[in-house]
Amino acid sequence: MKLFNIGNSEENFKVLNELTINREVTTSLKDRFELGRTFTREDFITLLYAMGFITLKDLAFGDRYIFEIPNYVIQQLYFNYFAIEIEKRNNLKIEANIAVILTDLAMGKIEPFQNQLGEVIKTLSNRDHYGLSEKHFHVIALSLLSFAEFYFIDSQPELDNKYPDILLTGRDEKVPNNYLFELKWLKQNDDYQKVKKEGLAQIEGYRQLDKVKAIPKLRSFLIIGSKDGVEFVED
Repeated sequence: MKLFNIGNSEENFKVLNELTINREVTTSLKDRFELGRTFTREDFITLLYAMGFITLKDLAFGDRYIFEIPNYVIQQLYFNYFAIEIEKRNNLKIEANIAVILTDLAMGKIEPFQNQLGEVIKTLSNRDHYGLSEKHFHVIALSLLSFAEFYFIDSQPELDNKYPDILLTGRDEKVPNNYLFELKWLKQNDDYQKVKKEGLAQIEGYRQLDKVKAIPKLRSFLIIGSKDGVEFVED
């Protein structure tokens, strides 16, 4: 948290947005930090790289490189911090409640998580500069779920060339419920019934995969988000 407040915290938050939404950032590397000059975006990303919070993925072009999140643990830290920033910037109550909400989810009580996700979505939808999209919706859901230490979280894992949006699998067999979530963002002119039908059909396809069939105690939900909140539809 202190790291993201070095220099220009607003510009750093944009980098956090890129990392959580796109899972990568592109920039040139700086070979030194000059304390007498403004701490730039390139400086900040270079610092993240030097400290191991991002890793080199590929050369983009010229002297610009593509960096990505190095591993699962760091990814969860980014999502944790994203949720905390969303809470702080929008006067939401997330961190104090999330442990109980996620424990309820593990026990099979969906409504508390649905309400929390819906509250965040409705709050952010009223702030036009967020420009919510399906990617943002996905990241917000993952950010809330990242506090669940008793789950492994797969975000769009590749399963025989099919990609469920989120898979939650218990870290041990004592976790009562596992989850498959498919997320859809309903824009103003979208046909609700069509979006719902497509989402449920996708879930049905995922459930036929051997890797999914092998997950015990699995519940599947289509989560439809819009500026008015969220709807959970169990398949």
